[in-house]
This record gives sequence, structure tokens and C-alpha cells, in this order.
Amino acid sequence: MRNDEVLRGVEGRAGSARRGSATKIGVGVVLLAIVGSVGYFALRPGAGGGGVPGATTSDRAPVTRAAFDITTTASGELEARNQIEIRNKLDSEAIITEIVPEGKSVKAGDVVVLFNSEKITDSLNDQELAVGTARAESVAAENSYTIQVNENTSKTRQAQLKVDLAELALQQWLEGDVTTKRQKLETAREKADLELQRLAEKLIQSEKLHEQGFLSKDERDRDEVSYIEACSAWVTADLDGKVYENYEFPKDQKSKLSDVEEAKAELERVKLNNEIELASKDAARSKSRQQLALRELRLAKLKTDLEDCTIKAPSDGLVVFATSLERGRGSMMGGGDGVMQIGRKVYPNELVMILPDTSEMVASVRVQESLAGRVRPGQQAMLKIDAAGGKVFVGRVDSIGILAETGGWRDPNLREYTVKIGMATEAEHGLKPSMRCEAELTLDQVGEALTIPVQAVFNDGAVNFVYTESGVRFKRVPVQLGRRSSKVAEIVKGLAEGQMVLVREPSAGEVLAQAWAKAELEAVGYSIGEDGQPVAPQGPGMRGGRPGGRPSGQGKPGEKPGEKAGEAPIGAKPGDKPGDKPGEKAGGKPGEGAGGKGVEALAEKDGQKASDVAKKDDGAEDGEAKKK
Repeated sequence: MRNDEVLRGVEGRAGSARRGSATKIGVGVVLLAIVGSVGYFALRPGAGGGGVPGATTSDRAPVTRAAFDITTTASGELEARNQIEIRNKLDSEAIITEIVPEGKSVKAGDVVVLFNSEKITDSLNDQELAVGTARAESVAAENSYTIQVNENTSKTRQAQLKVDLAELALQQWLEGDVTTKRQKLETAREKADLELQRLAEKLIQSEKLHEQGFLSKDERDRDEVSYIEACSAWVTADLDGKVYENYEFPKDQKSKLSDVEEAKAELERVKLNNEIELASKDAARSKSRQQLALRELRLAKLKTDLEDCTIKAPSDGLVVFATSLERGRGSMMGGGDGVMQIGRKVYPNELVMILPDTSEMVASVRVQESLAGRVRPGQQAMLKIDAAGGKVFVGRVDSIGILAETGGWRDPNLREYTVKIGMATEAEHGLKPSMRCEAELTLDQVGEALTIPVQAVFNDGAVNFVYTESGVRFKRVPVQLGRRSSKVAEIVKGLAEGQMVLVREPSAGEVLAQAWAKAELEAVGYSIGEDGQPVAPQGPGMRGGRPGGRPSGQGKPGEKPGEKAGEAPIGAKPGDKPGDKPGEKAGGKPGEGAGGKGVEALAEKDGQKASDVAKKDDGAEDGEAKKK
């Protein structure tokens, strides 16, 4: 019998078992004996319930050697790989005057939206007049600046000329007038000195001649008067020289130097005043330039706005209104002004429509964070799209989201990564964005290996085991597991090809009560910790993990060894809470069952949390040995 038939049989029997009523507490010893007898006869060789030992039945399956794929299923929706957003580029609200129908395929260059442009046209005309005025003012300011430059040059030249003339006058006075004056004064003094000497000698001769009677007293007196006048003239000439050197020369010198300094000061004042006047004209010129530039920029913006009132399709695509996207995403806030239609008000930068290129689609599916680490670009995926008649497309993973997305208010603890899957499509398929899709991702491939159905795997703490036939009952056999898919698990140690294993949860009376033997555990790689509890084996075979489980060693802080946050151990039924021991129901007593319940729903179905189907990690590295 094929594995698929075995699995269907096991699932049917497991469902029936869950729907049946539980055995009531308080039944007497006699009733227990009757039940045990019924179980014995039901399971003995040849009985209708158990069959012949070693034979394949609906609740047994052989250990077979086969290859299998490790897959998981994720749901999402289609997106166009390339799509263009059409937005209102105007800085103000706009009214739609024309718009293409939604769902229409347009070509590049086709007009898709027209906005009312009356106000923009009026503003454009006013701005053109303002630009003309500003341009004239700018020309006047430029000319005024040029005139000021010429005036400054002229004023500077005149002031510099005064400085030059004052310096020349100073030089002329020093080298001409002063020298001439000094020569005249020196000549007068020397002449007075010579005249004084001559008259002094003449007076002496006159005295001698008068005494000898050769000269009259009147002549002698006239010579004396002449001598006295010569003395006065000498004193006057000497005094004139001193007055000039002590008074007239310094006075004239200071006056001439003052004229030079005043001319230089006037030159500096002219230069400073020129700078002020020129800066004023330059400021007026810059202001007029800025005003002209601003008005021209505003004019250009209005021209651009006028062009933006007519929106053309940048490329080929399918018209999808933004309001349809909001409804498709369940938006409660968007679309307050209604659908995109003629007369609707559109706000600045508001999305009007998108033009998805449907020739190349991408499936955007959400994968749980426990699985995201195993998804790699390039992995193959099979995409089923119900809207396309259930057609299956082949795709490959393009990218995995950087950050996990929360489940929102519906499930704040849910964390999922968005995986983009590229797919090859043709136009005749009629695929559109937002179509629902289901992707089956192939996470890994296992070559030829010993395999058993995952329903046959149970666990007791860190020990994974299966049930094999032992006479009319079943015994627990520890095994070392490798990689697992949603249907089969790889057996690394503990079983041989052809052995039969039970693929359902046995009742208490069907199982031999026995403790784990140390030799039996060590044979398949388990060890005994310091606390006396088994420790899971370490090795490559224990790193595979089942789909939906986290790789070994990657549990979150606070998790127990061998467990992952939000996941139930192997043997837990859907609905059991994380942390419940195998064979225990929530709120039940330890020890119920036969040492662990079968994994009955490992496949992750659409809308089902991974915490409901996750399996205890067989690669727990810490174990109970680290707890002290």
C-alpha cells in the first residue's frame, strides 16, 4: 500500500478518535479487566483489528528507502514586477475632468487623466506680465550700477588730482620758495654786515680827521649817523632771518602739509562714499535679479503644472484606480472622497492610479519567521492561482523581506516575512494584481534515505521514538531523526529497512510498559545527563528540523532546550499549548496516554499558525544537563 493511502487512513482514524468520547474516571476493576481482554483479542495475531504481524495495514507502515522534498505552503497575492504610480503632481487640489476607465489597457503616451487647468492658466498669464516688469527693473538696475561705477571712477580721479597738486605745491615751496627766501635773507644780512664794517671804518677815519682838523664836526656826525643806520640795518636783517626760520617757515610748512593731508583725506572719503553708493546699486541690482529669477521660476512652475494637468502613461499597462487598491487591502481610512471619476477632488501627491505591467508578475507570499531562515533566493516554488482556473505556475524565490511584519491587532504575536517569487507568465493567462495565490516552497531535497511517515514519530522528553510490534503489543523504540517534511521523516539510526511502525496513537493497553534502557538509547546516539535524563544526540542528522521548526540552537531567550517559542513538542495535537508534555492535554494529568501522542497535523495549512503544528526541535543542544 502506498504511503499516501497509509496517511489518509491514519488521518481518518485519528479524526475519529478525537471525536469519540473519553473513558470516564471511576470505572471498576471488572470493567478495566473487560477492556483489557477486548484489547488483547483485538490485537492478537489473526484478529480483525491487528492483522498479521509484519503485514502492512491502515495503521502500520514499513520503513522504506526513498527520496523526498522538504516543502512548506504560504499564501499571498500577485503583484506586477514593474508598475508605475500615477499621482497628482500639483501643489494644490485638482479636479478630474477626464479619466480613462478602470481596467483598460493603455499604451505609452496615452492620456490617462486630465485635471481642471483654468486657475493655472490665469495665474500663468499674470505671471508672464510680472516677469516682463521684473525684467525691465532688472535692466534699469544693471544700468544704474554701471553709471555708478563710472561716477566713482571720476570722483576718485578728481580727488587723486587734488592730492597730487597739494604734494606738488609742497615740493615747490620746499625746493623753490623756501630756498629763494633764505637766500634773500642771507644776502640782506651779509650786505648789512659789510655796510656796517665799511661805515665803522669810515667813522674811525672821520674821528681821526676831525681831531686833526681836517674834517668838520658836521661831516663827522653824518658818518656816525650812517654807522648807526648800518647797525640798525644789520640787526633788522639778522632779525628777519630768525623770524623766517622760527615762524614763517614752520607756518608755511604746516599749511602745505595740511593741504596734502586734507587732499588725501578727501580721497579716502570719496573712495568710501563710492563703495557705499556702489554697494547700494549692487544690492538693488541683486534684488532685481532675484525677483526676476523667482518670477521666472514661478512662471516655469506654472508651465510645468499646466503640463501636469495632462497625465500620460509613461509605459504600457493596465489601469487600476487607487481606490480599488485601498478596498482590496481593507483600508478603513482611504477613499473618503469616493472612486476616481470626473469631478472628484484629488489632493497633492495623492495616488490616482497605478499602471502594472501584467506581462511579468510576482507572487508576494508571507512566510512565518521560523521558516524564513530556510528560504533562499533561487529556490523553486509551485504557485497555484484559483482565479486562473487553479492553474499551477513554476516560480523561483527572488527575495526575502528584511524585517518581519506583525499580524496587526488580529494577532500581534504573529511575525511573518514577505517572500517575492518570480514567475513566468503569458498575456493569455489573464493574471492581475491582488489575485490570491498559494505557493509551495521547496526548502530542501533529501536523497535516498530511510523514511517513515511523520505520524509514526513520537517523543518522550528529549527522546524521539516509534512503536514497533512486540508480540501482540507494541514497544517503544528510540530513533535518531534527520530531516523531515510534512509527510515523512528521515531515520538516521534505530530502524532497518522493511521494519513496520505504528502510524497512530496506541491506547494504554496496547503498549508494553518499560523504562528506557541506557544501552538502547546510546545505540542511537542519546546520552544520559548528570540529572539522569536522556540528552538528545548532536550531529548533522539532528539539524534538519521539520518544516515550521527553528534550526537547532536558534531558540529565543527563555525557551527550554528542545523547544521553540510558540511551538508544541512532537506528539502534541493541534490545539495543545506550548509547554504541554507529550501525552498530556491542557489541564490534564501527567502520565495520561502511552508516553506521547502522534504528530497528526504537521502540514502547515493556509491560515493555520505554526504554533499549532510546530514540532519540538530534536536538535536541542543544551538539554536538561545544563539545568542545575
